[in-house]
Parts: sequence; structure tokens; C-alpha cells
Amino acid sequence: MSEPLILDPSQLPDISNLVLEDDTPLDSFINEKQQRLLTTVLYSGGDTGITVPFIAAANVGLFSSVRLPGIAPDVFLSVNITGAEDWWEKQVRSYLFWEFGKPPEIAIEIVSPTPGNELGSKLIDYARMRIPYYVVYDPLRELKGSTLRVFELQNQSYVPKSDAWFPEVGLGLTLWQGEFENVGGTWLRWCYASGEPIPTGDELAAQKDAQLSQKDAQLSQKDAQLLEEQARTKQAFIQAIELGLRLKFPDEGLLLLEEIAAISDVGVLQAIASYMPAANNLDEIRQIYQP
Repeated sequence: MSEPLILDPSQLPDISNLVLEDDTPLDSFINEKQQRLLTTVLYSGGDTGITVPFIAAANVGLFSSVRLPGIAPDVFLSVNITGAEDWWEKQVRSYLFWEFGKPPEIAIEIVSPTPGNELGSKLIDYARMRIPYYVVYDPLRELKGSTLRVFELQNQSYVPKSDAWFPEVGLGLTLWQGEFENVGGTWLRWCYASGEPIPTGDELAAQKDAQLSQKDAQLSQKDAQLLEEQARTKQAFIQAIELGLRLKFPDEGLLLLEEIAAISDVGVLQAIASYMPAANNLDEIRQIYQP
């Protein structure tokens, strides 16, 4: 994890003449979606595994020194930092290392059809900034190599990393084939140690809807089973009552059976069936369901 920078307030550099924002990004719709997929998912409310304050941002300038121009990666992630109380203040509108206390853990560049020297000067600049991990995602293979390259800072320079897991952060990156905001393709996504992508807000909502639908289906099935069981129980009581009426009141009993068959309350039918052996006449039976 990045080493914290501790400065006395009197040591903070003068940034009055430092250009922090120049409105230069010029990206495609796909790159813009990819950037949002990598940032908003960490704020979607799902379990990311990050248990400390963090900032995930796109196209925000990183400044390691007032003497050097800033660099705006497509996406960066910085963990275990205290966010600003007022984001309108100039010293926190961009990521000034001396204000936030340390460099970010991860910087990500997404290669566009017009490569931006991601494997040249930017590789050197991010290493100079002491950013522990640098990721280059090349979806169109403009750089004639692997789609995903991951570098780890060792001493003063980056060396290739064989995987895309970042233990200091507790997250990884994975290439995922699917649809994001109605656009299908291969997307770079944050993932758990298992390789499973961290769900977006829409995916979380869909999961909850599916769970609710499953619960509704289970309840409907239980209701159907209960109704079926009640129907069988009702039929059993009616058959018992019919047998009792035929034996005790063969002439009038079947007329009463039509009234009893219309009763839906299984408890009442049970009471009639139980009382049948002691009944002396049909009026006594009627009193059970017509008090």
C-alpha cells in the first residue's frame, strides 16, 4: 500500500498558480461507459470488500509535485484516505498527493484508437509518482499485444505482473463478456478473489427482483399446496358426513347433504362429522352450521 505523506501545514506548497483543470478529455461513448463501470460499481451499495474510506474517479488529475504537470488517468482508486469536507476547495478538486496524504494504489489507462503512449511516457510517469499498480486495458488491441496488462512497482520502475489481483486493496480486475447499459461486449470489471465481478447497481436490483420473484413463486406454490390439501380434507369430511347421513337419516339426509357440501369452512365440516354419531335429528346437525 502507498506510504502516507505527512506534511506540516506550513510545509504545504503554494498551488495558486498550479493548473488543476483544463477540460481536455476527449473520449468515446464506449470509453466513457467503461470508466463509469469501473467507478460507479464501487459506490453502488454492494459488498466490494473495501472496508476503509476510498476514492474511485475517472479523468481526475493526479499531482505528485507543484513542479510537475498532473496526469489524469482514465480511472484511479485510492483506499484508506479521508475524503474532503468541501469538494469545491481548490486544493481537493484534484488529487494532490500532499493533500490526500499518499498516491493512489491503482491507475488504469484505457487505450483508445489514438493511443496515448500508455506503455511509454505514462508508464514512466506513474512509476515516478510511486503508484503501486498500473493497468493498461487495450480492448481494440491498438498496442498489438495482450488486451490487459498489469504492472507492479518494484524499486523505481514497473515490472509486469502475472495476475490482476491487488492484495493491498482486496480487489482484482477481470475481463467480462456481457451487457452493460444495453451495450454488449468485453468489459474490464472489478472482481472478488474468486474472479466473480462486483455487481453493478442494476445487477443488484435485478438480483433482488429475482429473489422476490422466487419468494413469490414459493409462496404461490405453498398456497396452491395448502388449497389442494384443504380440498382433500374437505372432501374426506363430506364423504364421512354423507356416510353418516345415509346410515342415520336415509330419506332426508341426502337433502341436507347439498347444504353441507356448500360449506367451505373445514373446521365446521369437521364439527359436523364428529357430531354425526350423536345426532338425533337433522335440526341438531343444522344448528352446528346455522346457529
